[in-house]
Amino acid sequence: MALDRPDALGAQAQPGTTADRPGSGGGPASNGFEAATPAIPDPATAENGQPSHLTEPTPGANAGTSANANADPTATPEPPDQDADGAQGTQGGTPPATGSGFPPRPHSALGWLAYPFVVFWRFLFPKKPRPFIVELPFLVVFALFLAFLIKTFLVQAFYIPSGSMQNTLAIGDRVLVNRASVWLGGQPQRGQVVVFQDPGGWLGPAETAGSSNWLSKALTFVGVLPEDNGDLIKRVIGVGGDHVVCCNAQGQITVNGVALDEKYLFPGDSAGSGPDGTFDITVPQGRLWVMGDHRGVSEDSRAHQDLNGGTIPVSAVVGRAEVVIWPISHWGTLPVPNTFKQTGLSALSAPGGIPVAATVGALPVTLLRRRRKLRKLATGTRAASSELNGSGSS
Repeated sequence: MALDRPDALGAQAQPGTTADRPGSGGGPASNGFEAATPAIPDPATAENGQPSHLTEPTPGANAGTSANANADPTATPEPPDQDADGAQGTQGGTPPATGSGFPPRPHSALGWLAYPFVVFWRFLFPKKPRPFIVELPFLVVFALFLAFLIKTFLVQAFYIPSGSMQNTLAIGDRVLVNRASVWLGGQPQRGQVVVFQDPGGWLGPAETAGSSNWLSKALTFVGVLPEDNGDLIKRVIGVGGDHVVCCNAQGQITVNGVALDEKYLFPGDSAGSGPDGTFDITVPQGRLWVMGDHRGVSEDSRAHQDLNGGTIPVSAVVGRAEVVIWPISHWGTLPVPNTFKQTGLSALSAPGGIPVAATVGALPVTLLRRRRKLRKLATGTRAASSELNGSGSS
């Protein structure tokens, strides 16, 4: 048969509805509240199939039963307990998360060493995005820090203040200098355009004075502005061990007896242009002979022969100039001219150079072979002695 009572299957009376039970009267509850919760049988008195008395549930006395068995559908569930930091409590006494955004404290010495970097990374890249107005100062600081690292270890921009390298480099040009090759142990090569610090006595006080503006100094320090603090830029003509002479009968510079075809010179200049044109020098090891491409106005190694013979130490080199980046009309690379790629230019091509190099290279191999022969001879002597002793005892 059909069930037309809402509580026929044990369902609760809905709010604002009537229930066919004593006292309801078929209408709304007389006290103005919703209908009473249906009675639950008392398990203590229900035995042998006899009808049990109905007991009204006591408010709040629901221990051992489902917490939501008699809950009001319209009631709002209470939030879970929270600690002082706003994190939900956990069972079993497990400490709640702090919610601070920082990584947990490490438990080892290696973890403590890496902890500052982890905190810095989490600070730069938080899990929850921050407002842009808050992020902007961090982005600026990070960009300046990144520019400083690039300028210190990779590339650095320099400003050309004079015409000593015309027409390869014009006054006002900006060049990018490769610094990585220097601190990675690379050595300057013939024909390269290099930036180097004043080895002492090459520049006057006025030429070494930098900008007095603190903002310009700061931006130059981090690498945002090109540097112009008295560094010089020239082309390497000779390296350690080279014999550099100016000039031969054709008016050319020779390196180890090989003439250079210097097509990069300023128009109208010759190899020996200028008051200090002629020279004859053997470059010491660990030093460089450098010259400008505009020989008529360049005060290069020729003009400072009274200071270490005009050579500069390799340690003074800041880096190799690779690219002209400004102005755009002057953009271009600074490759090594083909004349410096001649096969006979190396110092090994000088008389006796190859035999000496071959002897030095073969010396370790010769010593190793001699040592192995001596070891085998000693082993054979010990074996023969042992055989003689064995035969004598028998």
